[in-house]
Amino acid sequence: MSSPADLARIANILICPKCSAQVKIQPDLILCAGCGAKYPIHEGIPFLARMGTANTWDGTTKDETNSKEYQEQYHEIEKAAEYNIEYKEIFLKRMSTAREYMLLRRLLKSQGRSGMLLELPCGGGRLSPQLAPFTNLLVEADIAEGQVLYGKKNVTSETPRIWMTASAFHIPFKDDSFDGTVCIRLCHHLPTANERERLIKELFRVSKRFVIMTFFDYHSLKNLLRRMRQPFDHKPPKMTMTVDEVRKQASENGAELVECPSLMSLSSGHRYALMVKNKP
Repeated sequence: MSSPADLARIANILICPKCSAQVKIQPDLILCAGCGAKYPIHEGIPFLARMGTANTWDGTTKDETNSKEYQEQYHEIEKAAEYNIEYKEIFLKRMSTAREYMLLRRLLKSQGRSGMLLELPCGGGRLSPQLAPFTNLLVEADIAEGQVLYGKKNVTSETPRIWMTASAFHIPFKDDSFDGTVCIRLCHHLPTANERERLIKELFRVSKRFVIMTFFDYHSLKNLLRRMRQPFDHKPPKMTMTVDEVRKQASENGAELVECPSLMSLSSGHRYALMVKNKP
C-alpha cells in the first residue's frame, strides 16, 4: 500500500500531467500549483491518469486510428481480475510469464541496483516480484484503475511500492526522476508511429539511466505467419516495430539499444529491448 511516508518520497518529483507544473500532495488529493487541477487520492492511490491520444500533445484533432479504445479497458476491477487470472491458469501464458521473469531478472541485474524504478504499465502486478528486488522503491502505474486496484490488493512485496494511475503519454514525473523505467506489453497496442514515438520519448524523459520496453517484432516468425494468412483470414495486421526502428528511437533519445532478446522465438513475436542512456 502507498503510505503517506511513501508518497512523501516522490513529492518533489511529481508534476501535473496536464501542464507539467509542480504539485502539492494533500491528505486526500494532489493539487497542481500551475493550472489548479485536482487529482484525488483514494485508498492511498493517486489518480493522475490523463486520458487521450495525439490530440493531447500535438493538437491532432482529425479522426484517425488511435489507442483510445485500449485505454478504456480494465477500468473495472472485475475485468482486470479476469485478465490477470488468465496469466495464472492458461498454460502458454504461464510459460510466457516464466520466460519474462528470466529476461527481466537478467536485464535488470545488468544495470545494477536502482534507487527508484517505474513500471508503466504495471497491470495487476504480474511482473512486480521480479522488479522489486532491484530497487529501493518501486512505483507501479497504469492507466486502468481496475489494474491498479487489483495489483494493490493481490501483490505483496517487502520493497516499498507506490501505486497510482498514470498515462504513459503523460507521465506525471519530472525529467530523470527514475533510474530506469520498465514498460511491458504496451507498445504493440499502439496503432500509430506517433503514439509509439510519444511513448518512447516519455519513457526516456523520466529515466536517468535505462529503459526496458517490449515491442512486437515485424520480422518475427509469428508475424510472418500472420501476414501469410491475412489474405485468407482477413485478420488485421499486428502493430509492430523492427529492431532497427527501436534502435533509431533509442538513438534519437540519447540512448543505445544494448540488448533485444526475443520472448519466445517460435511462439511469440515479442522482444525485450534494453536501451541504456549515453553518459553525458
